[in-house]
Amino acid sequence: MQLKDLAVRARLRSPWESIDLGILLARKYWLPLFLVWLLPAALLLGALAWLFPGSPGWSLFAVWWLKPVFDRLPLFIVSRALFGSPVSAPAALKQFFTQNRHDWLAWISIRRLSPTRSFDMPVTMLEQSRGTKRSARIDVLHRKHSGAATWLTLTGFHLESFFLIGAFTLIYLFIPEQVAETIDWQPLFRGDTLALEWASNTLYLFIMAAVAPFYIVSGFCLYIGRRIELEGWDIEIQFRDLAERHQREHQPRQRSAARGSHVASILMFFALALSTLMPAPKTQANTLETPQQAQQHIDKILTGEDFHQIQQVEGWRLKERGANDSETQKIPEWLIEFIEWLYDRSLDTDDSPDFSWGPAIARLIEILLWIGVIGGLLYLGWRHHEAILNSLGWQSKRKPKVASPETLFGLDVCQSSLPDDVCAEVLRLWQAGEKRAGLGLLYRATLSHLIEDFQFHFGDHLTESECAQLVHKRQREPKADLPSVSAPLSQFVQHLTADWQQLAYAHRHPADTRVSALCQKWQEVFRNDR
Repeated sequence: MQLKDLAVRARLRSPWESIDLGILLARKYWLPLFLVWLLPAALLLGALAWLFPGSPGWSLFAVWWLKPVFDRLPLFIVSRALFGSPVSAPAALKQFFTQNRHDWLAWISIRRLSPTRSFDMPVTMLEQSRGTKRSARIDVLHRKHSGAATWLTLTGFHLESFFLIGAFTLIYLFIPEQVAETIDWQPLFRGDTLALEWASNTLYLFIMAAVAPFYIVSGFCLYIGRRIELEGWDIEIQFRDLAERHQREHQPRQRSAARGSHVASILMFFALALSTLMPAPKTQANTLETPQQAQQHIDKILTGEDFHQIQQVEGWRLKERGANDSETQKIPEWLIEFIEWLYDRSLDTDDSPDFSWGPAIARLIEILLWIGVIGGLLYLGWRHHEAILNSLGWQSKRKPKVASPETLFGLDVCQSSLPDDVCAEVLRLWQAGEKRAGLGLLYRATLSHLIEDFQFHFGDHLTESECAQLVHKRQREPKADLPSVSAPLSQFVQHLTADWQQLAYAHRHPADTRVSALCQKWQEVFRNDR
């Protein structure tokens, strides 16, 4: 398999884009795919018609059940065509038994009703994976695109059904009205006419052969799209193109360098010969740590914060029971009383003194229905409680307390990490030549005050520009329950963010006067807006 020979562009596609690509490829190669699927299936149906002329239904079911066997030749053709090695229909028919040599029994038994058959078959046929290796590969592929593969199977099944109904309808429309009135339709619907059943089986065989290329190729393109995503085919192709271009550009240089390599080899030989004649300097091994010192070093590392992080996780889980709990466990009293109550109710509703299961089951179903109704009402009330409270005018003033982040963009934004005089420390670092540290201090001090004083909930998923946009949005659309942001503060955050991005990512620092102006503006906005 050569990626450079791929007939389609290798790029990331959504599952539905991959299915569209499969439909386009199936339209391009439809005729050979149709023929290699139809001919073996038609031979099988003809053989069954000759052997079992009185069982048209079972014969058609056998052909339908063996669909995975017939799907392999179209998959073989399209896989070769996709990688620049097209195969004709006669050549593919010669490969029928070769392509069905491996894993055919599993596909017509335990995997026959798999809803992702078109998506999974390339793993067996093209990768030749079996056993646990195949299961692991399928698990990886099914993390995405398996839902689309299932919908593809359902769509293909419904298309076959619609085409069959449409074909029968079309045939009926071509029958003259005078002839249709004289036809006795009852034997046809009861299946008493074998000739008509075999004709309908032949028609359905052609419909299956017509739909199969679209189903098989779409599933194969889903598989190719998933492999491009997992293995980075698009990136690999780009790197190969760059390598080939680089090799073409440097071939003349390599020829000239090859001529100079002989001279360099001779000079290196003489240098090594002279170095062996010179006396070797005395060497002394570095002092190694003793086992006691190494143990102390290890203990010091283990007592650090990296090995003592405590994380509290809350959630529901099943209670772990001991070995003797199952022996001492008894039937709950409420369950016994509930069964007795059902028994009494069944006797009260029936005139006979014997117990009857009908009233008891009806009573149980009624209780389950009431439980479902009450549970549904409670769920809807809990799901939409905010909308209900807002419609009644009862707005809760309590808001969940969101923990303030300690770091953003790799910067410590805790108030405890800031110096007492931020601007003085910023100017000192700037004049000392530590420009990134100085402007970074001013930027993280700004983030810290925005979080603590103005209750902004910045997260690691946001960028610097998105944080500045949130500040500007609150300045334009103030909220009653949150501190307002003035226009000077919003403008200052925009300017500081732009300067910090230029320094952090483009390594272009602002002028000294610009930093002094930012420090002065920082003191003004946070003193006035606090």
